[in-house]
Amino acid sequence: MTWQQLRDLDCGAIRALGDGWKSYVDAMLDQTERLRTDVVDGHLAVEHYESDTAARVREQIGLTADRYEDDLSDYASTRIATTLHEAADAFEAEQGEIKELVPLIAAHDFEIEGDPAEYDVNLSGELHRAILTTDPPQWLCDMVGIAKPAGAFDLDRLKVLFNGVDLYGTAIGLAGQYQDWLRAVMSRTRDADDEAAAALTEMREHPTELPPRLGAAYDELVGDYREAVSEEVAAEAKAIAEGTSGMSPEQVNQWWDHLSDSERDALVEDHPGWVGPVDGIPTGPRDTANRSLLDREIDGLDAQIADKERLLAGTDPESDEYETLTEAVDGLKDDRADLGRLHDRITDDDGGPAASSQTGQPFNLLGFDTEGGGRAVIAIGDPDGADNVNTYVPGTGNSLGTAGGLLSRAETMAFDAQRLGGGDDTATVMWLGYDTPDDLVQATDAAFAREGARDLESFTKGLRATADGDPANLTVTGHSYGTTMVGTAAASEGLPADNLVMIASPGTGVDTASALGADEDRVWATVNRDDPIRYAPVHGMDPTEDGFGANTFTSDAPAESSEWWKFWEGPIADHSSYWDENNGISRDNQAYIVTGNEAGVR
Repeated sequence: MTWQQLRDLDCGAIRALGDGWKSYVDAMLDQTERLRTDVVDGHLAVEHYESDTAARVREQIGLTADRYEDDLSDYASTRIATTLHEAADAFEAEQGEIKELVPLIAAHDFEIEGDPAEYDVNLSGELHRAILTTDPPQWLCDMVGIAKPAGAFDLDRLKVLFNGVDLYGTAIGLAGQYQDWLRAVMSRTRDADDEAAAALTEMREHPTELPPRLGAAYDELVGDYREAVSEEVAAEAKAIAEGTSGMSPEQVNQWWDHLSDSERDALVEDHPGWVGPVDGIPTGPRDTANRSLLDREIDGLDAQIADKERLLAGTDPESDEYETLTEAVDGLKDDRADLGRLHDRITDDDGGPAASSQTGQPFNLLGFDTEGGGRAVIAIGDPDGADNVNTYVPGTGNSLGTAGGLLSRAETMAFDAQRLGGGDDTATVMWLGYDTPDDLVQATDAAFAREGARDLESFTKGLRATADGDPANLTVTGHSYGTTMVGTAAASEGLPADNLVMIASPGTGVDTASALGADEDRVWATVNRDDPIRYAPVHGMDPTEDGFGANTFTSDAPAESSEWWKFWEGPIADHSSYWDENNGISRDNQAYIVTGNEAGVR
């Protein structure tokens, strides 16, 4: 929008359009009231038709009218009318400033130039000539404190001649003030315009649900609407999701169990953000809710990228704003790519949950986030009904962008458990539920583990709470800095796990297995002979040391350097070789522990 368009904008027409929507709502509400009085309480009244069918018809019409009124009030009155009124108010406020500012600019012989995205206010040619000919306008003379020259040999003309820099500096300074004012007005105008457009676009792309259709199964429709989420249940769900309820995962699970089927379905459908990330809610509803959130997040990022690129197209490539917008677009595109890869990995061609190519078990999305480095929690199989559950916690350098590789590693672990589990059902969870250190320098800082400890504790307690029947044999496996994460959570918060497995650990934050709050006989550790992590116990004693008190198991070091002189390649690769195809002894040992067959561990 240009400043001329803003100046000439008919804000009253925008406000009148909002008023029109409100009037439309009032007129439509009159119709629903007539439906109740003339039909339900009139023609179809009990004194005319008395039967179970008639009662269901009256109730259905009443529910339809209620739903129509609710949706109409929200969609047309609250959302559309409010958006238009707010836009009109914002435009009118900025329009008032433009009508004040533009005459001031003209009165001082300044000119508005440049692109609407970043206007410039410069001295006009006439003002330049006036200063150069020592005949400045009165306002400029007043600002620099001299009288306006009256003739060719006037003393004040000499003062002007010798104060030319002050005249220019003063004029340019005032033009700069007006320029800042103009840019601020237009920036706020663009923001208001973008916000209104985004709100209206959101309404167009995600319209309100229609009321139940007459002619459908009355009992089902009536029951669903009557049992829809009450205000009380909605408030409880919101508090739980925001962490303000004070409820543990066990209590959350009890709360969930006491909801009706319709209440649970309504929460998943209407409020997926209150279901998907919440520990203590069963896997099935969490997966459904999180997939809905994932689709919405991807759609939202697409819209943001389109909006930013539209702004970018109208911005000077040499400006700071262009650089800022470019960085914002690149960040949004990175998040979009990460979420797109996640979606494609866990979704089949029909849009349903994909299955692991190694085990045939479905993927269940238990959480994701793009904040910071990003997070992802994905189960292979259903932890709620499994005999064994293995939660894999990765280490340094991982993010939402590496979730695909981590999931492949988890699939290998799932395959091994299926291969050696004796027919038991094992679910494997890839838990990237914390911000990992970016590099080895950050990996010396235990803060990342401390900050994620409560989340890992909550997740494992949630697994216990949602188990169907007998509790599963629960293992938490950490790799590299992931062992520091597991050890810190176990020691500070307590993990309700049967087994703790530490692979290639730089230290667990404690110096003894007993300090982890677990049975020492159920704490396991391994490191291969060439893994350089052996020389970096920065977070406490190496858990494979005798003094730590853990059980140890064997892992090979199968990696080799590509050239004899690249001696570092093999050891670096060996730090992540514990799931390689040619490291069968390590993979078998892990699978034996996870499936409760510890006698096979070597």
